[in-house]
Amino acid sequence: MLDFPQSDRDFEQALRYLSKKMPDANNLPKPTLLHSTRVGIYLHNHGYNSSICIAGLLHDLVEDSDVSLDDIEQNFGKEVAFLVDANTKNEELPEEKRYEELLKKCIEIGEDASIVKAADIIDNLITYRKINSEEGIANMISFGKTLLELKPESFTDKAFQELADVL
Repeated sequence: MLDFPQSDRDFEQALRYLSKKMPDANNLPKPTLLHSTRVGIYLHNHGYNSSICIAGLLHDLVEDSDVSLDDIEQNFGKEVAFLVDANTKNEELPEEKRYEELLKKCIEIGEDASIVKAADIIDNLITYRKINSEEGIANMISFGKTLLELKPESFTDKAFQELADVL
């Protein structure tokens, strides 16, 4: 039997969990299972630690399903739940303030949460460009620029340069 790293096994467990818990694409505004998978794989392929990769997979799950942060913590630990929480919009805020507050929360939580958000924006921007969604493109460019403007200089990860490159 091959000796794969535990992080790969944990990532696969999270991928299976995501696929079981995410609602059908017809019940969501976009194919979120595919998007979430791409974000997680982007992070995994770029060598991020297990918590960041799994949080990338699960970043939309609380918003788009009946999964709670407690469920995520029970299954994947506090760090993953913390990063997912940082990347979860506050539905109690007026819609026009949700994304700005989310970006601020990611930055406040730290570089790892902001890396997940950068990967999320990169994937959304690529997708919106493929389908020629002017509104989606404009929103992601705005969100990406805001994230890059707000992040402290100490956040030097390559994900931020990749985000700048796609903007």
